[in-house]
Amino acid sequence: MRIRLILSLLFVLAFFGKGWGQDQPLVTLRQQVLDQATREPLVGVNIRWPGTAIGTTTDLTGYFLLQIPASAELEFSYLGYQTQLLTVARLREQPEIAMVAEELELPLLYLWAPKLNYDDQYTPTVQQLTSPQLLAGDAINIAEAFDGLPGVQVQQGALNTQRLSLRGIGARTPFATNQVRLYWNDIPLTNGAGESVLEDIESGFLRAAYVQTGPAPAQLGANLGGSIQLVSREWQGTNWSPSGGTSVGSFGRNRQWLNLHNNASNWAQDLSVVRSQSAGYRDNNDYQRLSGTLLGRLEQPRSNTVYFAHLRQLAAEIPSSLNAVDFAERPTAAAANWAAVNGREDQLTYLVGVQQFRALATLGAKKTSLTNRSSLFTGRRTNDEVRPFDVLAEDSYQYGLRTNFNFANDRNWLQGNLQLGGEAFWEHYTQTTFETLAGGVAGERLADQSERRFYYFAFARWERHWANNRWRTFLDLNLRQTRYQWETGNERATFPFDPVVLPGVSVFYQPTAALQLHARYNRGISPPDAAASVNNYTVASEPLRATTGWNRELGANWQVAGASFWLTAFQMDLDDVLVTRQDAAGRTFFFNGGTARHQGIETQLHNSWPLGASLLAVDLQYTLADYRFRVFADARGDFSGQRIPGNPPHRFQTRLNWTVGDFSTGLTLDLADRQPTNDANSDFAAGYTLLHLRAGYLFAGLGRGLRVYAGVNNLLDVYYASMVQVNATGFGGALPRSFYPGLPRFFYLGMDYGF
Repeated sequence: MRIRLILSLLFVLAFFGKGWGQDQPLVTLRQQVLDQATREPLVGVNIRWPGTAIGTTTDLTGYFLLQIPASAELEFSYLGYQTQLLTVARLREQPEIAMVAEELELPLLYLWAPKLNYDDQYTPTVQQLTSPQLLAGDAINIAEAFDGLPGVQVQQGALNTQRLSLRGIGARTPFATNQVRLYWNDIPLTNGAGESVLEDIESGFLRAAYVQTGPAPAQLGANLGGSIQLVSREWQGTNWSPSGGTSVGSFGRNRQWLNLHNNASNWAQDLSVVRSQSAGYRDNNDYQRLSGTLLGRLEQPRSNTVYFAHLRQLAAEIPSSLNAVDFAERPTAAAANWAAVNGREDQLTYLVGVQQFRALATLGAKKTSLTNRSSLFTGRRTNDEVRPFDVLAEDSYQYGLRTNFNFANDRNWLQGNLQLGGEAFWEHYTQTTFETLAGGVAGERLADQSERRFYYFAFARWERHWANNRWRTFLDLNLRQTRYQWETGNERATFPFDPVVLPGVSVFYQPTAALQLHARYNRGISPPDAAASVNNYTVASEPLRATTGWNRELGANWQVAGASFWLTAFQMDLDDVLVTRQDAAGRTFFFNGGTARHQGIETQLHNSWPLGASLLAVDLQYTLADYRFRVFADARGDFSGQRIPGNPPHRFQTRLNWTVGDFSTGLTLDLADRQPTNDANSDFAAGYTLLHLRAGYLFAGLGRGLRVYAGVNNLLDVYYASMVQVNATGFGGALPRSFYPGLPRFFYLGMDYGF
């Protein structure tokens, strides 16, 4: 505990301390970068002081904040625009930076459609992860990049066992992520049962990720647990230019990747292959994953088209969770019953899709425009899983479409953006179970069942700017419906859920250049999955209702003198939370009988100091999670007022990064409070303090760039639970298996070329 307090104080002092080593006066620049022709803000413009490691990028509103010597020059670069070199003195004389689009060698009648900017889909409350952040650590586990973000909790028992929750929604789900909408570009990765698998997509394939805590935006389904949108990377380079890399580490962890970029005129295509492997820290813990992606982009007059095909093959053993005694004395062991049958899973997943962004009409010197982006997609997933109680064979096909019309008007009193669109999704799922024989061999067939899952939603969003953009309002409306059909033998059932209207409103006010305030009030929904609906039908013959909730939040974003700070206070009230009960025969069924309140604070601070030719940056992230049942009782007891398990009430993460020239190093401190493991709050998983260290060097002059890096995770070799099995039950007098051991200290090193 003393070490934890000392480390925390050191990081806080580093954040609030003043810079040192500065031999010339500094000025603070906060300006907006715009497209000279359209006057639209440009997001992600690269801004750097040539010859140093000092720089930044523009935010979602086109603004940047940078503290820099008064005698410096800054370079502004952005794909498709002319690079500019401006002195600080000149920048202080002009209110904004206007970038000029590069001229295309095309006939004058050609009008090229603008590229889709995913930032436009979100309000400024979204959190964004960039490509370097997604490639944290040895890049094998993409979940590491999300864990610890304000309001985000990722628990991982193994590389193939994880649970992600946003603001505590979905924290009681045993093994999976089932209440968060996950997208890759405009293609949903969430299946018809509401389950999402984050590791379906390799981190190296991505340019950015957008995380919305609280109910998801209307155009992404208004899911109660929020949304994550992964945006594919657009590789740059000459025709047939290769990129690749490798990493190795403790416990047999290794990763190899290769990308081949091909382009010709207005067409580009990338073929990427990634292989990841781990022998595991525990018994029965081998892991192998192979992913391949073909991604193509075609730019034509008035349209941009993206097509892709993605394949992932996974073969992994399942060590499962441990009871308290084994967790303390034999953390490397697998659960005895899973080890006895060599518990494992073999998965094959593919996705194929095409999406197009098209400019339909432009009037009045681009003052008014109508655009559309539409997607078609299909996929299949098979899973063969050996478990102590049965052998499971699953197969599912899915297909769907979505469209989004955007009407932008910069004239008269109708000034603003209006989005209208919808999404429809169909899935056919079949399941067969077999008896588990010695060694995990499949025996006699036990049962067959099939499900047809369908959902649709339609949405509208209106965005309006007022008073010279000091006020911004977003009005959302989503209409959503879900339906399941189930069949086994001669028995059939249909589970239709009533259509639900999900409204929302967000207001942003910027009283000064350094301060922005916001308020958000919206509604979200989380339908019960098909398994719960079928179970309830077969046991209780009672239909289930979807869980819904209202989210209320207030926040502030403050930027001054090289530092930025944002804080959001929220409260979510949930109705019709699923409660489990047992009948006299010991069978479990569900009913809508619970209410809950999720409230807390999410905050993030950032500061950086230029130290001569180097840059020191500090990030602090904190989540206060007061998630409790309001009315919640079942056959086990009354849990009203208890904390919702699977969530530490306090989570604090600090990152200290130092860059000098082409060398960079980073230190991460991660603190988590103890968390209850069951609804009664009678058992807890202890809190922990972790330290991670990473360093790297960039050889910019070697071809297309060579980066080498090395690191150590869990530097202090802390013993902790990286995941808890919520509401685990011991049978026949056995202890409940509630804990997944976290990895002890482990090392890794790697290199990337042409990244």
